[in-house]
Amino acid sequence: MRRARVRVAVIMALAVAAGPVGAQEQRELEPVVVTATKIETPAAEVGASVSVVTEQDFRTYHYPTVDEALRSVPGVEIRRSGGFGKTSSVTIRGANPNQVQVLVDGVRVKSTTTGQAELSDLSPDLIERIEVIRGPQSTLYGADAIGGVINIITKKGKGPLSGSVQQEAGNDDTYATRANVGGSYEILDYAFGASHLESNGRFKNDDSEQNALNTRLGLTLPGQSSVSYTLRYSRADTGLPVKFVSTNSGPLPIDPIIDSNNRQTSETFVMSLAGHTRPVTWWESDLRLGRYTNTIEFIDLPDTADQCPFGALFGFACESPGRFKVERREVEWVNHFHAGTWSTSSFGVEGRRENGLSIGSFAFEAHSHTWAGFFQEQLRFFDRLFLTTGVRVEDNSTFGRNHTERGSLAWVVKESGTRLHGGAGSGFRAPTFNEQFFPGFSDPTLKPEVSFSWDAGVDQKLWRDRARLGLTFFQNAFENLIALETISTPPFVKGVNSAKAWANGIEFTSEVDVLENLVASLTYTYTNSLVLKTRHPIPREPAHRWNIGLTWEPFKRLSLFSQVHVVTQQWEASDALGAGVYNSGHTRVDLGGTYRLLNRYAFIQSVDLTARIQNLLNEGYAEVRGFPALGITGLLGLRATF
Repeated sequence: MRRARVRVAVIMALAVAAGPVGAQEQRELEPVVVTATKIETPAAEVGASVSVVTEQDFRTYHYPTVDEALRSVPGVEIRRSGGFGKTSSVTIRGANPNQVQVLVDGVRVKSTTTGQAELSDLSPDLIERIEVIRGPQSTLYGADAIGGVINIITKKGKGPLSGSVQQEAGNDDTYATRANVGGSYEILDYAFGASHLESNGRFKNDDSEQNALNTRLGLTLPGQSSVSYTLRYSRADTGLPVKFVSTNSGPLPIDPIIDSNNRQTSETFVMSLAGHTRPVTWWESDLRLGRYTNTIEFIDLPDTADQCPFGALFGFACESPGRFKVERREVEWVNHFHAGTWSTSSFGVEGRRENGLSIGSFAFEAHSHTWAGFFQEQLRFFDRLFLTTGVRVEDNSTFGRNHTERGSLAWVVKESGTRLHGGAGSGFRAPTFNEQFFPGFSDPTLKPEVSFSWDAGVDQKLWRDRARLGLTFFQNAFENLIALETISTPPFVKGVNSAKAWANGIEFTSEVDVLENLVASLTYTYTNSLVLKTRHPIPREPAHRWNIGLTWEPFKRLSLFSQVHVVTQQWEASDALGAGVYNSGHTRVDLGGTYRLLNRYAFIQSVDLTARIQNLLNEGYAEVRGFPALGITGLLGLRATF
């Protein structure tokens, strides 16, 4: 740990001296968010902890994937099992990936079988912003929003026809191509995007390839009304080089056993049709239809490195081919009633139909439907005190009825630049289809996991708003956690509601405009967690996380950035009895920037030279033990806008 701290200090000193930092545009006004209340609300009036990753962040830092864009958000931990294209998951404040809701334009994109959102299936195209709401949000979003909600919001076309084309190339045969176009004409707005990302990775069979298409169409109608349609499609073909089922017992080795022929393809559709109207000042209404589908094909041919010890026991071939298809259809109708500027009452109803199908060695089929209703009240007093409270009742055909509540407040003292905020609420996580119906390991009588959480914090602006600080304390308590327990018959483990856990800690954020063209930032998250049964920390949850950033524009054509990510060790459980080891922490340094080669020529608005270097110090580490992360990775590209 001392070595990591010394490294960070040296890196920051060099960054300040040499200026490897990025462009910073003039700061915008306080952002408006919709995810925290399902209606446009200034972030300062929201009692929950909110972070926003903007379209400009993607342009400044050249994030190649969505998961990279989320790494600097306080309280958020990203875990990718290897290089580009490998499975990526997200946790918030100790809540595991199953307990975090991920949305695209309000549509749930979590698998009904695994219960997790696969971030590697989400392309970074046509993203206007990503809103991250930390803390329990089950009152608005139902099951699986214990830790928080991540909502990816698609960019709307505006103004005359415009677009961009970008090509990047890097080591490990990494290539990225992106193109988008958008605009508006009379009542029609449109935006289209396409991308391709491929890389060969570090090992044999470590390659990946993703192709994506994205569309957003909208109509502006009379009576402050609008209709929009979004479609996002991606297909990924990925090699899985790490043998995760072998004759080895215990945790995966640090140096992986290579599987030369284990592969997976994934095809994902996310569709949304939304309508909004506000014909009178006191009432507005939102109707949304959504559909999410994902098909995964998996095959692992016989491998001489392993003699398939489980085939005879469970009665399946060593190839273990599988095809998994999930589908979710949902409808939501929310009505907001305004009483002047001091009150907004929101009533919503929601219905979902979920299907899961597994074909192959472990075959099963499952269906469920859910109906829910919720109420939310927002009160505003003297443009200083903002209160929000809500309740939700959700009924599922498989595990029954659950209700959740939440309340929060924000108090803004404009004279001193101070904002106090806090909230408390309950949440629940629904059993997945795998946990309920997967042959041998499942139990259809499992109950939902439940939680109660609260947080409180203060934000402070100093130095004529050039310094922006925030400190938040959070506490989460989890019960009825679904965990594996040993049994006397094959497969010798089974999921049961047996575990309890808690997590508490602090989140510190700071951003300082050191100069007009130089901005420094630091976020720190401390998480103290414990699983009561095993007396170990929550698996894969580090106690300390730092994110350090500098952005600099030394002159008008050049912008540079530096980002440092520091993560301490994490407990890695290896069996149902609580045994395991610690996965080492790491320090990752990223650098990059943009140089304007051409500015306004004919129909071309600009041509930029872009660069991003990840893991500059070539540190060897694994975000998930046994799945080594990429070493030093560089991407150099050209981006033309018109």
